[in-house]
Amino acid sequence: MDTSTTSSLLPGVGPDATLLFVHAHPDDETIVTGATMAAYAAAGARVVLLTCTRGELGEVIPPELAHLEVGAVPTGPQGAHEPADGSGLADERERELASALGALGVREHVWLGQGQATPASGPTVFRDSGMQWGPDGRATAADTVLDGSLSMTPLPELATLAAQVIRAVKPDAVITYAADGGYGHPDHVRTHQLTMDALKRAMDPAGAVPGWQVPRVFTIVSDRPERPLEAGVARISVTGDMEAKIAAMRAHRTQITVEGARYALSDDVWKDVSGIEEFVELEPSMVYGEGRA
Repeated sequence: MDTSTTSSLLPGVGPDATLLFVHAHPDDETIVTGATMAAYAAAGARVVLLTCTRGELGEVIPPELAHLEVGAVPTGPQGAHEPADGSGLADERERELASALGALGVREHVWLGQGQATPASGPTVFRDSGMQWGPDGRATAADTVLDGSLSMTPLPELATLAAQVIRAVKPDAVITYAADGGYGHPDHVRTHQLTMDALKRAMDPAGAVPGWQVPRVFTIVSDRPERPLEAGVARISVTGDMEAKIAAMRAHRTQITVEGARYALSDDVWKDVSGIEEFVELEPSMVYGEGRA
């Protein structure tokens, strides 16, 4: 049975709404929600992005930037240098994200651990946890995960910071990954977990800041065939701004190659860029528990 609906906007979330998108790394926002973000921004909605890590452990596509990839040992007139530790790639991906958000028309961005998401101890950075591919074609944890990585940080610590953002922004809708992170990446899974926990924490006031219960919560439908939805789950298809999405993809040049209306990641598997993105709305009882809707 076809349980999908198609619209230019999410149900019950109009052009005057405030939307908070929560993503794990720079480029995730563009690949799976960029067309929707751009459509809402163009319609006049307030669109806010919360990004949890800077993606320091990502593979680098352009040869001229290969020296930024963790473990790369650049050489030059002075001979060998220390292997890259990811800080240079983090800086580059910060710049890429800023450019991509400009292409999407999104003006508000928060890094987890900074700005509205700063812990009481002061600004902090949560590192990319890394990943490896499992035999089933899904991502799994890397052999070595460093302290300070998102997936190694206690969930209450992360959720408390995300709750601060929710209280400050007061979104009408929050959008993040499904429970398995879409394709299993540990940081995507952790981002789902911290967002779900933060939604509940945000209802309780903190100091002089009132609590806030987000009316609508959506998870992202993965575009990967190895993660089919359960039978009967209603999908919401949003027709967004594909041209803005392509422009934002081009901005993420360390991670994405774009040719016309198709793209490839570091795996060199080419896909068509789609302006249609799919979501599932969570019932309030699934988010807040019975009696908290």
